[in-house]
Amino acid sequence: MILGASYSCFNGLHLPCSFYVDKKNARKVLVLPPMKSTFVEWVKDSAAAKRYALITFAVCIAYYILECINGRAQMADFRVYYDAANAFLFDTQLYGKSFGVSSGFYKYSPFAAIPFIPLAIMPYAVASVIYYLLLTLAFIWWPLRLIYEIAKHSAQVEPKKTGIIIFLSVLFLADHIERELHLGNVNLFLLIASLYVYTALEKGQSIKAGIIFGIILLFKPHFVILFPYLIWKGKWKAVATSFITLFIGFLLPVVVKGWYDNLEIHTQWLQAMRDHNISLEDSANTIYGIFNRFLLKGSAGAALVIILLALTAAGFVIFLIRNRKLSGNNHVRFIEFFVLIAAIPNLAHTDTEHFMWTWPLIAYSIVVISLKGLRAHWSSAALMTIAFIPYCLNSPDIVGAETRWLFDEGGLLGVSNLILILVAIQLYMNQTKNAVRITE
Repeated sequence: MILGASYSCFNGLHLPCSFYVDKKNARKVLVLPPMKSTFVEWVKDSAAAKRYALITFAVCIAYYILECINGRAQMADFRVYYDAANAFLFDTQLYGKSFGVSSGFYKYSPFAAIPFIPLAIMPYAVASVIYYLLLTLAFIWWPLRLIYEIAKHSAQVEPKKTGIIIFLSVLFLADHIERELHLGNVNLFLLIASLYVYTALEKGQSIKAGIIFGIILLFKPHFVILFPYLIWKGKWKAVATSFITLFIGFLLPVVVKGWYDNLEIHTQWLQAMRDHNISLEDSANTIYGIFNRFLLKGSAGAALVIILLALTAAGFVIFLIRNRKLSGNNHVRFIEFFVLIAAIPNLAHTDTEHFMWTWPLIAYSIVVISLKGLRAHWSSAALMTIAFIPYCLNSPDIVGAETRWLFDEGGLLGVSNLILILVAIQLYMNQTKNAVRITE
């Protein structure tokens, strides 16, 4: 019996694990670690996880107190949802009206206002505190769940490394976390929902995946990028269920609005989305805007969008084919699924808050690098450090208003996001290039 090292094909993660060579039967047998079977048991058994939960709760509460003292606890994005839910419930103007701050226009589907109705019937001061607490709990739960999903099949994640992995993954998102807490948006909740879509697909729960995916689309249509991927993977039941969910979501406001008014507010929603968009080649953090700004000096037209989108799609298809040939199956893979989600703000004109959706790839890269050390992945670690500057330090309190504008509006945030995506892909390809197909 000879001990060796190979890569697990579980979850499409390909993290290091061990195998032994069974000479008698001429086969390689995978050896999985004796890890706790559930997430709750893992948290209870991990001192680092419990320590993170306590520290994060304390920091979030302290941050909210400071926001209140400094008069900054407006939670402007939550105010939009809150007022929009009231407008929906009491049949007043929903679109084309500013809620809270001057830029607080509601641009989401009518359905997206419905989950906020229970909060909207409360006084705003109470509702905002409840929503902030929900965000706090989400920021405690999410990094732990994400790292558990990534690392649970690795034989080399030592307990002493768990703390540093959690710390680095949260540190990388510090600015985005602060912004989400300050504004009170739904981006983290949608990211959590997308993880449930992935795990449901992984378990063969297509109907559950389709329902959650449809709800996500009713909040942010940007996730439509996953439709071609699900079709490629043959997840027809999930696709069909998501369409049914969308149809129900479009009809549900009829209960309050009636048929005619429901059609009218959906027309207004489409107009609100059009008003929020600009020419993609002028969108600073998209691949088209980056190419146009830094290479073409602003001279490109709409053709650039078509060319770059086609090249990006072709490159991703090649990546999918490569993975399928290597593994011998067409399963939904973590890296593929979350590359698409991370790429949304690089492919569509969105708010900078959506760059938070790269979090799963950042956590994946940190886990992989931590398993084999900086020496084995020094170039990836160096690129992530470079990307960290515009990705995380884009706060006027840290770098000043001018540099922060260069990061957020000058394209450097988009560049850093592309670097993080490519680092994750490269790490995955390095991990799998010598992988052995495990057959039962």
